[in-house]
Amino acid sequence: MLEGMRMATQGMMSMQEQQEIISNNLANVGTTGYRKEVMDVQSFSAVIEQQMKKVGNVELPNLPGREKTGGFMQVGNSIEMQGGLYTSSRTSHSQGALKMTGSQFDLALDDNGKGFFTIQSKDGIKFSRSGSFRLGTDGCLVTQDGSKVLGQKGPIKLSGTDFTVTNEGVVKVGEKEIDKLLITEFTDKSAMKKAGDNNFSADSGFKVSGNFQVKQGYLETANVNAVKEMVDMMKTMRAFEANQKVLQTEDQAWRKSANEIGKAQ
Repeated sequence: MLEGMRMATQGMMSMQEQQEIISNNLANVGTTGYRKEVMDVQSFSAVIEQQMKKVGNVELPNLPGREKTGGFMQVGNSIEMQGGLYTSSRTSHSQGALKMTGSQFDLALDDNGKGFFTIQSKDGIKFSRSGSFRLGTDGCLVTQDGSKVLGQKGPIKLSGTDFTVTNEGVVKVGEKEIDKLLITEFTDKSAMKKAGDNNFSADSGFKVSGNFQVKQGYLETANVNAVKEMVDMMKTMRAFEANQKVLQTEDQAWRKSANEIGKAQ
């Protein structure tokens, strides 16, 4: 019985973690270029099988970023006990919908979510899908927090507000080409880390992208489907309640056993 209580409790903790991820996604549904978080749940046996395919008979290493949990998961109208679950979160880099704004300072990447604007922040190079820019006091194209947008020649400096950006990312003032946006692509997005203000950081695994289109006067919305997130939240709440009921049942059974033992003595 104690084992059942332990697994039900761990199952509730997993569902609570899922709720926090969903809540954060919903809170950022209106954030330009936001990338949603997704929680992966795998059974212990599935994780072992995957690792064995990679390493053969070599002893398995610790799994970084994964937390072992156990519990009960609701499947349809039934409850299936899982002896061991591994949960982890990852960032979804699917492209969000493009929304027309009409502002020449708003830029959006149309490349199936592959590339990122390259930003020079006070903390170093950052990468972002948010193309909500403005003109800085020094005449450079900057983000809303003042970080400089980089071109292939360095920070993009404009001589005024009258400029255009072609589909290829070339920045022009009149007919004069000023620079070309430095769009960065990652061969392994797992190397990217969220760095606050809707930015990412990475130490390696990136290259200059040549396969993209820039849409001036558009912004990319968050890649969050609010309806799907709400449905997932309801499913998670039901799973949490199912684990809670199991915990209560186990607790009642434990108390009954303790009382019966006491009477027998």
